[in-house]
Amino acid sequence: MFQNHAPLSKHNVSRLTFVIVLVSFLLSTFVSLWSLNLMSQRNDRELNKMMAARIYDAISSELSEPVTVALTMANDSFLIKALQNEAAVSEEDSVAALQDYLAGIRKGLNYESVYVISESTRRYYNFDGLSKIVDPEHDEHDYWYGVFLQRKPVYDLDVGFDEQSGDMWTVFVDTSVRDSQGNFLGVCGVGVHMYQSQALFKSLEKEHRVKINLIDAEGQIQIDTDEGQLMGKYHADLNLSPSGEYIYHDLGGGVIAVSKYIDNLEWYLVVESDTSPEQGEYFNVILLNIALFLFVMVILIVSLRIISMRTIALTNASLRDQDTQLLNRRAFEEEKARLSMAPLDENFVYVTVDINGLKTTNDTLGHAAGDELILGTANCLRKCFGQYGKIYRIGGDEFAAMLHISPAQLAELREELEKMVAAWSGERIKQLSISCGYASTREFPSENFAQLSRISDERMYEAKAEYYRRNGIDRRRT
Repeated sequence: MFQNHAPLSKHNVSRLTFVIVLVSFLLSTFVSLWSLNLMSQRNDRELNKMMAARIYDAISSELSEPVTVALTMANDSFLIKALQNEAAVSEEDSVAALQDYLAGIRKGLNYESVYVISESTRRYYNFDGLSKIVDPEHDEHDYWYGVFLQRKPVYDLDVGFDEQSGDMWTVFVDTSVRDSQGNFLGVCGVGVHMYQSQALFKSLEKEHRVKINLIDAEGQIQIDTDEGQLMGKYHADLNLSPSGEYIYHDLGGGVIAVSKYIDNLEWYLVVESDTSPEQGEYFNVILLNIALFLFVMVILIVSLRIISMRTIALTNASLRDQDTQLLNRRAFEEEKARLSMAPLDENFVYVTVDINGLKTTNDTLGHAAGDELILGTANCLRKCFGQYGKIYRIGGDEFAAMLHISPAQLAELREELEKMVAAWSGERIKQLSISCGYASTREFPSENFAQLSRISDERMYEAKAEYYRRNGIDRRRT
């Protein structure tokens, strides 16, 4: 009913541990960078709002004075009377009077342009005198005046480029001039260069990798640091609102924008930024973290491998007999305990080996000769049984082997071992004699390890007794 699963090997456990650590690292890295990305997006949003506020304040600051000046001009009694009496005086007198008036304003306030347009004569006066006769129906440069006449607002702002000043951004404040009864007399105004705003636009675009535009309600670009984009359509359909609040727009693809309505211009300030390069940087950070993690893991694995090999070497050394380099008594007891807990396979063979006459050799020829017998026995056992199982030295002259061979192989190996022992010859002693006992699961299928080892020991002692009897040796004296 229930299946028994083999335990994981140390190699598989190490591999599984590595995979778990790697997955955990990648998940933690992803979550951390995802959180940082969200924080970065929030920061980008706030940064865009801060830049929009900074630009809005700069534009408002630069426009507040010229608007006030233009409104003051429109209510100046001198100007109103000059326009009302224009038909009663000569053209030269009108030009001279208004030229002096406008030149004084320009000199006192240092404006780029100061002008007056008479509705009755369509004369365009500036600080140089009479500039032209306005003709909005036939001159495209005067089209703005026709638009102004349709609305006749208190004042209006028109932004453009002053070609005479190196394409400097210029705001023209156009103001309605009316008499005390509200009759429309013409337009007066000033033109100012937007030095601060233009420099601010360019510096912020360069420093923060953003795009700054002023667009109208229809999405037409009115101001752009790239002159080629002027009067073009803004690339995204923004949900613009004249509420005066800073509004966040997600344009997709990592592009975000913040817009704000500018009352004075009746345009919208839009600050746009592309966060996709930052997302690419996050991906690079992930790759770098993975590379660093793999590097650390390689160092760790190599270190653990070296430690493991040294540990195995130390463990093996503790399980080896220092004289013969066979497995020692400790290794024998560990394997004995393991085999006692599980069924033996059908080809298991237990071998008991004892050196004959070792004590006599030590006493008569010295321990060096006895050591030759021990090493000779170990070498014969290793050459004969080494590839079929484990060989142990469990006492001074006692050895054991645990093999996995068929009955036919056992017969061949027993014969081969006898030949090796008979052919052996040392420097201090020329002959080697051993007694062996064998017990296999094929011969005793119902016996466990303890019983097989007992049978093998008994057979070894029987062989040793036969050796002493055959050679007429009194065992009690050896």
